[in-house]
Amino acid sequence: MLTKNNASDAAVLDGGAAIVAWFKAVGVRNVFSVSGGPINAVYRACARQGLPLIHTRHEAAACFMAEAQSRVTGQAGAAVVTLGPGVTNAVTPGLVAMLAGTPVIIVGAQAGTASSERGAGMAYDVLPIMKGVTKWAARCTDPNRLQEYLDIAWRKMWAGRPGPVFIEVPTDILSAPLRCEPQTSVPPMPGRPGLDKEDAEAAGAVLSSSRKPLLILGDELFFDRSQRIAEVVEKHGLPFATMRLARGIVDERHPNWMGPAYAPCNETLRAAMKKADSIILLGHHFEFDLEFGDTVGKDVRIVQVCSDPELLHRNRRADVALAASPATFIDLLAELPAMDVASDWTAGLVSEWGRERDAQLGEGDNSGIHPIAAVDAVTEAAPQNTIYVTSHGNVDFWADARLRISAPGRYLRAGQSGALGAEVPYGAGASFADPEAPVIVFVGDGGVGFHVAELDTAERYGRAFIIVVLDDEMWGAIALPQEMSFGETYEMHLPRRDWSKVAEGLGGRGYLARDAAAIQDAVRDAIASGKPAIIQVPVRSVISPYMAYIS
Repeated sequence: MLTKNNASDAAVLDGGAAIVAWFKAVGVRNVFSVSGGPINAVYRACARQGLPLIHTRHEAAACFMAEAQSRVTGQAGAAVVTLGPGVTNAVTPGLVAMLAGTPVIIVGAQAGTASSERGAGMAYDVLPIMKGVTKWAARCTDPNRLQEYLDIAWRKMWAGRPGPVFIEVPTDILSAPLRCEPQTSVPPMPGRPGLDKEDAEAAGAVLSSSRKPLLILGDELFFDRSQRIAEVVEKHGLPFATMRLARGIVDERHPNWMGPAYAPCNETLRAAMKKADSIILLGHHFEFDLEFGDTVGKDVRIVQVCSDPELLHRNRRADVALAASPATFIDLLAELPAMDVASDWTAGLVSEWGRERDAQLGEGDNSGIHPIAAVDAVTEAAPQNTIYVTSHGNVDFWADARLRISAPGRYLRAGQSGALGAEVPYGAGASFADPEAPVIVFVGDGGVGFHVAELDTAERYGRAFIIVVLDDEMWGAIALPQEMSFGETYEMHLPRRDWSKVAEGLGGRGYLARDAAAIQDAVRDAIASGKPAIIQVPVRSVISPYMAYIS
């Protein structure tokens, strides 16, 4: 039986205990946070209830790590931050999770109720900000209703397309005594819409006559997963491309995979969207990486399926638009008669993607190895179960097209928002989510500077991940297009810093590798060491196909 307000007892019955008990009930694995006195009740509850508390170097990093756990495990991640600037530091991760559709619970402190509206230290009304970057944000001022509010957040977070939620709790509510023991039951998942007979018939009518179909697997399938996707691909002979969270949902070594579903870095996909007679878009909408549907051929029939009805017809009108679980539609496809796909359609697309991918290979020069050669050297040395992280810089776009992801949750990319800074915390978060898998982060010499101190976080908790800094001494994603457009650049160059020594100073391992053999040796040694590491690789400044296309 829990007792009240006695720090020497096994547990304390207060608001912090209610939150942590709920976290444990829903399967939260770690609570990510940064030191804050107003949230001490949560810290104490983590210690008493045995929920690992991961103390990071910055609130943004803490929230990115929580989101990384979601991207690896498919379960909700959790972060707890202090009031005022602690919450505002969580805004960018909230935006990233919102645009990606990843479930994250952020609990933020607020000044005590007795000092509300009196100008308390660090106090600020953050709810309007957090409402703009989450699916739902609310304030709870009754410790006995905290778990009720968390249950509401749970339903909001998972309903339709997943996303982040935020709950603000005044510090005196966190430490206030409860009238009864916290509940430890798992709240029910919200229902997911299914397909009715008319839906099935409408989709079947389009697909039965399709000879050149194209399957695009979207982000929602990572959470709303069917075990029959590969079966559907093979039964119908479908060529398929994968959006960010869906990378690896079918092993990308599959003979029907035609590359990532990012049109700017996949010319084969761009051509296919014009030439196909049908596009099956599952768990996604026509957004930036699909060119808003603007380049889809005018006679292409579109079948779009996603749980959130607001995403249906977005940017491009669908012929059949179903507000339904994408997994249920996969199951429908598995039962439909095999489509009569043109014999050379799928093989032609896959072959063309292979030629396109191989044509990108480049040589080094005096400034360093080509980014592709560096990426290939890393992947050749890394085990099959490696988790890869990229973001939204020029080096990331080189890596995206080279990687072949073999399983879900093995690829984390913060590209939905275009935010730099998520890469290193994603690597740390992935190491907590799956300690048995090597984790490798590809980042440029610009992006690495945002949260490189989180190497210390991993080292303090006995976790390891590898940061591969592809160093071209500039903000390449901006500098190279500037040079193309204006013939000059503006404050884009970065002096070469010794990132390997930074790693060593933070308790990790550091390497400087100038060629493929040295890169491979460094990767193997870093993995064997069990320590966080930086491998610094001087690379050529060469614009990626993605950046060249959008610029």
